[in-house]
Amino acid sequence: MIVDEYILIKYLDGTLPEDERIQVDDWVAGSPENKKLLEQIYFTLQVTDRLRVMDSVDPEMALVRFKSRVRKQNKKVSLRRSWQMVQRVAAVLFIPVLALSAYFFMQIGQERVRMVEVRTNPGVVSTFDLPDGTKVWLNAGSSLKYPENFWPECRQVELTGQGYFEVTKNPKKPFIVKVDPVYSVEVLGTRFDVSAYDDDEIVSTTLVEGSVWLNLSQANGKVVHQLLKPDERADFTRVGGKLSITSVNADNNVAWRNGEIIFRNNSMEQVLKTLTRHYNVKFNVKDKEVLNAIITARFKNEQLPQVMEYIKLASNIKFKIEKPAITDDNRLEMSVIEISKE
Repeated sequence: MIVDEYILIKYLDGTLPEDERIQVDDWVAGSPENKKLLEQIYFTLQVTDRLRVMDSVDPEMALVRFKSRVRKQNKKVSLRRSWQMVQRVAAVLFIPVLALSAYFFMQIGQERVRMVEVRTNPGVVSTFDLPDGTKVWLNAGSSLKYPENFWPECRQVELTGQGYFEVTKNPKKPFIVKVDPVYSVEVLGTRFDVSAYDDDEIVSTTLVEGSVWLNLSQANGKVVHQLLKPDERADFTRVGGKLSITSVNADNNVAWRNGEIIFRNNSMEQVLKTLTRHYNVKFNVKDKEVLNAIITARFKNEQLPQVMEYIKLASNIKFKIEKPAITDDNRLEMSVIEISKE
């Protein structure tokens, strides 16, 4: 027996007449597919209530689209459900619905706004413009996701890796860079740099001009806002959520845009990470004590062998660059540099 989804909606919200409710009850003990489908409808109703407050989304159309997908994918499946089961599921999943709201919002939003992703390969820096005219420099091994057309209420992008932004000013539409589930950078129009590689424990934000707000979500649900000033760098630890601010020469922090590599009392471990991304190589460190060395240097458009020669003199190491091999599918593997103590 096939049941129209609108009957099920009335069944879920308690407005279905008694005789029809009994008919729906007769479908109890249905298949797991039926259980999953009605659960989806239940969650969609919960999400729709939350979406009504958002001007940028048409919740009724979103619901219609969702139900249309359900019908297309399940034409041959009867929708059967026990109201008692729904009540138990609702009781257990009431709190997760809040999190699922965000998920369904993203799924529904994708029907309205197409997302664009720009990726850079190791050793490559790319420059491009966003829909609002904001100019972006994306460092090696990074990616940026953004909507083809920004939302009416804000301009939000998602960064993995390192990016430098010259944001087109719009006081009515803040520009937000999301780099971590609990950390984002919000501006109206300014110039700043964010470094948030997945393999780095620290997310760094450096302000060149203007001002930015750092938004930190707390475990209790509150959001703490920290103002950053020009020539300041904020370091946020992913584990522990600690935020520290120091004065820096911002121009040095963003010199990578012009092909420069600058180290200021950096550990060898961080130096090797940077060289890995910039030159697309792998390092095989034979002696872990080498990683404790501290390096201060400045390079611009230098070849890797010259850079390694300087590192050798500055830290008393020896290195060997192995020639890259060719794989079975005729691709060139990354060069490997072996490092050990002198």
